[in-house]
Amino acid sequence: MLILCCGPDTFRAVQRARELETAFRKKHDTAGSSIERLSSGKEGVDEIIERALSVSLFTPMRFLRADELAAACPKPKTKALVQALSRDPERVVVVSVEQEKPDATKMKWLSEVPKCIINDYSRLQGNAFRSWIGEVAHALGVTDEVALDTLARMADGDAWLASNELIKLAAGGSSSLETTFQTDGYGFADAFVRGDRARHRQLSGDAAAEGVAYPLLQQAILAERLSHGDTAGIAPFIVSKFKNVAAEQASHALSSAILIHYVQRSGLATDQEALDLLP
Repeated sequence: MLILCCGPDTFRAVQRARELETAFRKKHDTAGSSIERLSSGKEGVDEIIERALSVSLFTPMRFLRADELAAACPKPKTKALVQALSRDPERVVVVSVEQEKPDATKMKWLSEVPKCIINDYSRLQGNAFRSWIGEVAHALGVTDEVALDTLARMADGDAWLASNELIKLAAGGSSSLETTFQTDGYGFADAFVRGDRARHRQLSGDAAAEGVAYPLLQQAILAERLSHGDTAGIAPFIVSKFKNVAAEQASHALSSAILIHYVQRSGLATDQEALDLLP
């Protein structure tokens, strides 16, 4: 049996893979002696094929974890991999976490696997993301609905970030996102970069004006990079936050940010006067 847990919501995909391993351990192998974590990618393909040759009638149920099998399997080896996965589908469970759902070409050879299950985890947004946060929060014993609403809005679909913040809340702490991304200069900067005029005007009086120049420039640079498809080294929640910012808006925000940064640092305007220059 082959079970693919696909992204782009890699948190929930990985979480599902862990749940499958835990269920297998409870049902078939409490000692964990039949559970193996193999290499990922091309090396994992080779190891799965090798393990299939060692399966016999006396082999117990086995659980094999090897990520990116579908994505990285070389075309010449697809037939051998299908044969390996078909050898004993009732007793051998292979789980792979994939960054993307297999395309039509990969689905063609995956359809030849006797038992192939694909769990597709798209990025949750809006009410769906808030509902998911509520489910995780309930399991952790977090009941502060106001904090959960804020977390859902600030994390903006990033399940990894939301999970980390939920752990803080469950431990009796507080989430740092409200401070970092809404009440200070970053909240103002994010709203301006996204072109949300009503929002950045509302925050302009609340945010610390002296702290706006740097976050505005920083966030505008990130939005400009993302508008050109450059995601290297940028956190997933930032990518999600600025994914709908048009290239023209990103360039406009960056030029405005450079102006604000210059007049503030050169002493040509006070912090509040510099903010007044923004359109």
